[in-house]
Amino acid sequence: MAEFESPELTNHRVLVSLKEAARIIGAQGTSIQKIRESNQVKIGISPHERGCSDRILSCTGSSQSVANAIGDVVDVLNQDDGEPEVHSYKPLNFILPVPAATEIQDPESINRIGNLRLIVSNSQVSSIIGTQGSRIKALIEKHGVKVVASKNFLPDSQDRVVEIQGYPGSIASCLVDVSEVLAQEAKPTSEKQYYPHTKSQEEGSVTKEVAIPVEFVGALLGRGGNRVSSLRKYTKTKVIVSDEPNEENNRVFTITGNNQNSVKLAETMLLKNLDTEKQRREEKV
Repeated sequence: MAEFESPELTNHRVLVSLKEAARIIGAQGTSIQKIRESNQVKIGISPHERGCSDRILSCTGSSQSVANAIGDVVDVLNQDDGEPEVHSYKPLNFILPVPAATEIQDPESINRIGNLRLIVSNSQVSSIIGTQGSRIKALIEKHGVKVVASKNFLPDSQDRVVEIQGYPGSIASCLVDVSEVLAQEAKPTSEKQYYPHTKSQEEGSVTKEVAIPVEFVGALLGRGGNRVSSLRKYTKTKVIVSDEPNEENNRVFTITGNNQNSVKLAETMLLKNLDTEKQRREEKV
C-alpha cells in the first residue's frame, strides 16, 4: 500500500481580549465548536490568567483550513454591535483606524470589515514585510486588506503583532499567503514566545520610557542581550526595547515594574550604563 505524506500543518496565534474570547467561545462553547468542525482544525483559547486582560487563540490545520477558521472568527467578532473597546493594555488597541465610508465601495458593508491581531516572532515580521516592504505591499494590493506591524514587542517576549484589516474572506485569503511565506522561510529560532501573564499588565504597575541614542543601544543590550537581562533580574522589572528608532534617532526602552522604586532603580542603572559607555568611547578617541 502506498504511503501518503500528511500535509504540513500551519499554526497561527491571535491576540484577543477577554470579551472577544467569550464571543468566540460562545454559549457553552457552541461557537468555537462550530468553527472547529466546519473547518476541521484544532482551535482553542488559552486559559484566563487572573488579573490579565488578554488571551491567545491558537489554530492548527492545513493553511487553507486555518485561514478559513480565522476568517470565521473575524466574522463572529464583527457581529458585535457594541461600542469599540478601549483597553488599558495597549497591545489590544487596534493600530489601524476604522475605515472611512469614502474608502469603501459599498458603505453599507463597512460593518463587515474586521481587524485581526496575528502574533508573529520578530524574524517572521521581517519575512512578511519583505525587502523594502515589497511583500507587505503585495499582500495589501492582492487581497484588498490593510496590514501593519507593531513596532514594539509584546511584553517579556520577542513576538510582535501583525494587524490585518478587511473583510473576513479577504483576511482569510491573505493568511494563506502569509502561511506560505512563513513556511518557505521557516528556520530554527530561539525567540521567546508571548503568553498572557499578570505581572507586567497589572493596573497598579509602573512604567517608564527611556530614550537611548541608537549608536549606544547594542552596548546597553550586551552580547545576546545578556546586559539588559541582568538588569531585568537585578531590578525585578520588565524591559522592552522598541524595534525602530523614533524621529530623534533614539530607541525607547520601556521599563515596567510593580512599584516606583524598582522602575527608578532600573532607569538609574540604564542611564549609568549609558554614561559609562559614552565615557569609554571618549577615552578611546
